[in-house]
Amino acid sequence: MRRATGSSVSRNELFAGLVVVGFANGISERVIASVTENGATAALLSTFDISVIVWGALAIAVAFLLRSPAQSISHLDRVVTTCALIAFLTPIAPLSWLAMSVLAIYILRTSVNPTFLHRGAWILLALTIPMFWGRLLFAMLSDLILQGDAALVGWVLGTPRVGNAIQFADGEGYLWIAPACSSLANISLAILCWVTLGKVLGRPSSLRDIVWVLVACAAVVAINVTRISLIGLYREHFELIHGPVGSTVASWIILAVTVGVCLIGMRRELPARI
Repeated sequence: MRRATGSSVSRNELFAGLVVVGFANGISERVIASVTENGATAALLSTFDISVIVWGALAIAVAFLLRSPAQSISHLDRVVTTCALIAFLTPIAPLSWLAMSVLAIYILRTSVNPTFLHRGAWILLALTIPMFWGRLLFAMLSDLILQGDAALVGWVLGTPRVGNAIQFADGEGYLWIAPACSSLANISLAILCWVTLGKVLGRPSSLRDIVWVLVACAAVVAINVTRISLIGLYREHFELIHGPVGSTVASWIILAVTVGVCLIGMRRELPARI
């Protein structure tokens, strides 16, 4: 399809550019906080405390949008673009993710399945889960979610729990589970990973997907609970397990397990595509 007369930008290029602008504004607060707390070099090495899964999903989503055949820009596209751009240029990070969700839904409604544009939009919508919707859910149900993590850790340690605080294994003092240690963030990443790999492989969705997503979520919860439990068992090694070293190791383990479980869940489709 030809591009619109007088326009040097195609529809898919317009959407890809919008996604990059929206993502940049959406992560701006986290980038600034990471650089301020850790310094530019450390922040860069830690990918600004944003999961590699998120960065990978963004790259794939943009690549899929650009890979789609060039299409002309409609009047409605211009209206949606203007509204999205206003939201993306507003210095309110959550507003960017909300607008990103709406943009992704709009692309899904105006594209054909299973084109690259349609598949990229699904990844884009899934991207907003860990970056916005999961965080919104946590804000509304933080006490319940943290108490759930604490109950699991307390069960592993065999020590009493008070709210989201668990007694150390030696009986001296309590370990408090902070919001940053919640398993919910890793659960949302598992969902993003499944959607991204599924769209990369171009496999159709099925009810069986729910089972494997739940398995991936359970796996990352188990890893997170194990890490917190180790802190409760070996309080003398708190800085090692809870600090940068422990955090980095846990992040890479979660990444490997999440990707591994998702690929295993899709194994029946892999031979056919290869």
